[in-house]
Amino acid sequence: MIRLTRTIEHELTVKESFVVKIVNKNFELLEENEAISKNNGNFIEVITKYGKFKFENIDEPLSIDEVLIIFTEVNKCQRFFRPSATINTILLTEECDQLCIMCSQPPKNKRYDHFDLFYEAAMLIPFNSTLGISGGEPTLLKKNLFKFLNRVITVRNDIRFHILSNCQHIENEDIKILAKLSKNILWGIPVYSHIPQTHDTIVGKKGSFVRVMESFNYFIQTGSRVELRTVLLQQNYEDLPKLSEFITTHLNWIEFWAIMQLENFGYAKMNWDRIFFDNSKSFENLGYAINTISAKRMNVSLYNFPLCTIPDFYRKYAVRSISDWKQKYLDECTGCVEKDYCGGFFEWYNKEKGYNKIGLRKS
Repeated sequence: MIRLTRTIEHELTVKESFVVKIVNKNFELLEENEAISKNNGNFIEVITKYGKFKFENIDEPLSIDEVLIIFTEVNKCQRFFRPSATINTILLTEECDQLCIMCSQPPKNKRYDHFDLFYEAAMLIPFNSTLGISGGEPTLLKKNLFKFLNRVITVRNDIRFHILSNCQHIENEDIKILAKLSKNILWGIPVYSHIPQTHDTIVGKKGSFVRVMESFNYFIQTGSRVELRTVLLQQNYEDLPKLSEFITTHLNWIEFWAIMQLENFGYAKMNWDRIFFDNSKSFENLGYAINTISAKRMNVSLYNFPLCTIPDFYRKYAVRSISDWKQKYLDECTGCVEKDYCGGFFEWYNKEKGYNKIGLRKS
């Protein structure tokens, strides 16, 4: 597991938070927004124009072009952008207006809306990079979020954003800005069933399904790109065939459909026994859903599914989607010929309450 926020010891001469990019330069040539990283045994030391700071060397070292945000007054350093990461995500807020039964990030009254710092950091990331934005629910901060996105994209049109949202707060007044930003944003929107009541029960909010469908009208009008997301649960496994037909009939404009396995954390861990569906035991409805989508030449992917839990024919749909900072492999994975192509398991995966069948061919 890689820790993205680290406690630092510092000798910095500034109290304000600031942003730097790790570079390979002599100190004399450093710009104000650049820094040098050194591995000093038990510590990683970072040298900036404002002085030095260090943190324990217990994760991967900092790499060239990595972007850091330093919160001097609270002695914290955030690894904002790691070039080697599968995805770099801004956690904007832990507030949310839904209570999903499988939420891995249960709502809290906390915001991290450091938009000016995020803008400075975004200006330093490599060309053609993608930034994720997540929560909580990011669109609870919609006004400032749209300002931030517009500000970044106006200067750096090469940057793409992947925003995870429950789609409860998009309004007619947002059409103009949605159209302007449409090419640079992929919206990850959840739909858990074709049955409104089932979807609403899963997210803990009455009327949520109808509100999502209303918001989709605005996305269609503005040419917005949408990744439809469905988490596999005991509560919706039987719905997958009809949901796939609903998607091909009513939502055939989406960019692709992501069917996702559970992350054993937060509310999902609390509710695990009553929500986890073991696809290594039964894949029939998943197979039907994938076949239905594929037959219409629409795109579908499997997220967070270890390859050994998927029948051979459907493994081509699996994506290495688990962020590298919370990914692991099991003892059973040692020597597996498919390991290099497999996304593995979440760091907190519990074998005692997990899949019935794991492990593939050995070399």
